[in-house]
Amino acid sequence: MPTAAKLVSAVLLAALAWYVGHLIIPYFPEQTPAGVFREVLAVLGLIIGWRFVGRHAGQGVVASVGYGLGGAAFLAFWGIVWFAGYEMFMRSINMSYGGPMEALKDMVAIGIGYFDYLKPTEIWGTLAGGGVVQGFLAEMTARRLP
Repeated sequence: MPTAAKLVSAVLLAALAWYVGHLIIPYFPEQTPAGVFREVLAVLGLIIGWRFVGRHAGQGVVASVGYGLGGAAFLAFWGIVWFAGYEMFMRSINMSYGGPMEALKDMVAIGIGYFDYLKPTEIWGTLAGGGVVQGFLAEMTARRLP
């Protein structure tokens, strides 16, 4: 059922995802095109904000902070999984793997490599702070517009 809290959560987490994607791009290796990196992260943020954070809005301020942080962590996790899977798929098209298990092992290695892009404090700080604010605003929306 659509609610105002779900909409606010989805839009705010999508905006946070787009901004964090913008912060990550300078840490990419040179000659790496950004492509639709920010936009894919924004779509993931939209989905996570609607399905996870927005669904739990209305359970109290302390819970909203936890769900906001959880939404930001989900965003980081699923972003890494998505882009590692995409990289693995592109390599598999070129027949780089001997079988599916080799491809999955490489996907995990690629994901661990992508995790290095999240190491700077500004990125984790932005994710955490934005997640807290997003969860709090979703809670306030759920209280005012049930």
